[in-house]
Amino acid sequence: MRGPWLNVDAGELPDEAPELYALAHGVSIACGGHAGDLVSMGHALDMCKLHGCRAGAHPSTWDREGFGRREVDMPVPILATAVFGQCAALRKLADQRGMRLFHMKPHGALYHAANRDLELARAIVEAAKNALDPQIVIVGPAEGALSVAAREAGLGYAREGFADRGTRADGSLVPRGEPGALIAEPGAAAQKARALALGGAMDTLCVHGDSPGALAIARAVRAELDMLACFSQLGDRAWVAALPEGADVRALFSRLRALPHAEDVVITDAGVAIYGDVDLGAVHAALGAATDGPGKGGVDNAATPETHVVRVRYDGEDLAEVARACGLTQAELIARHTLATYDVQMVGFLPGFAYLGSLAEELRVPRREVPRVRVPAGAVGIAAHYTGIYPFASSGGWNLLGRVVDFVAWDPCRGATLALGDRVRFEVAP
Repeated sequence: MRGPWLNVDAGELPDEAPELYALAHGVSIACGGHAGDLVSMGHALDMCKLHGCRAGAHPSTWDREGFGRREVDMPVPILATAVFGQCAALRKLADQRGMRLFHMKPHGALYHAANRDLELARAIVEAAKNALDPQIVIVGPAEGALSVAAREAGLGYAREGFADRGTRADGSLVPRGEPGALIAEPGAAAQKARALALGGAMDTLCVHGDSPGALAIARAVRAELDMLACFSQLGDRAWVAALPEGADVRALFSRLRALPHAEDVVITDAGVAIYGDVDLGAVHAALGAATDGPGKGGVDNAATPETHVVRVRYDGEDLAEVARACGLTQAELIARHTLATYDVQMVGFLPGFAYLGSLAEELRVPRREVPRVRVPAGAVGIAAHYTGIYPFASSGGWNLLGRVVDFVAWDPCRGATLALGDRVRFEVAP
């Protein structure tokens, strides 16, 4: 999965919603310290197995009365023993079910204490490693003693952010009981999740299963993470996503270009790139509506696609060589090239250079190994499963079949003649 994964603290309440397990990528299971017992641990593991989410241990100090959230003054070896015992109990139940435990995340006061105290962090990390798995992942704050101890032990480390908790200006959590400590509104939690995910400093985001409205919050956060997972970041202000199958590319291009702050949009046969300070939620909605057709599911200012008939004089430098490679005569090659009607599937690498697809299977040849320094304007070429027209003189590696007659692919005043979704038919010029 691209981006942070959702972890949910669970196994703490008798009436927690089963859907929490379906929403989580990983579940941190209370294993007896602050909450939970053998029955609840077994149930949580069964739910993880049923819903296909990863299971992990969530050990704490022995503080059921304070739910593990009270600071305790206890020797490090005692705390390490508590962590080992809780993790070992969960490991035994997981082994009985043929399950591997993926991570260990300390709970509450132990989480914060271990992140301040390297000796304690080393002790509980070693205890978890011995009780659970030599490949266990430790979950904890982005910086601090826990991350140091995990690296020293050769373990993976997942930097955690909290979607349902407020933070201070220095990044620390607002203490429970203070105003702003909890984020209870699902939309606000989703916004917090988006900010944390886009910040790039978090590997996992947490929703507490015992929080009021935890299910609604988890739904909103998971939806946000799923949306963000559709995108890859090209730079500070550029994103790319897969082109939906069956998309009306012309209408999609128009919708994306109409979004606030969208500076440029590039659509290829497989992907969509958008540049600018755009709202990714709006981009995702436009992609979701891409198969609705023009005028549905969003703004559509796209003009009606045009069909262009382009006359070609087939006297290109590579015509004979391409015909031999395809096992055709030159006349057969020309006949097959003019037989199809081609769609404009994307525009680039030069302004106005339209990639026309899809070329017939028997005409597909690779690009030239050594590109030409200069290809004349109006040259018609083929490469892989595309054919196209060079809009102006440039370097290029496509195999040249001929040149257009009475057709201008790029006009300095009007721009590109061919647009996404247009169709092109080639005819033999007399």
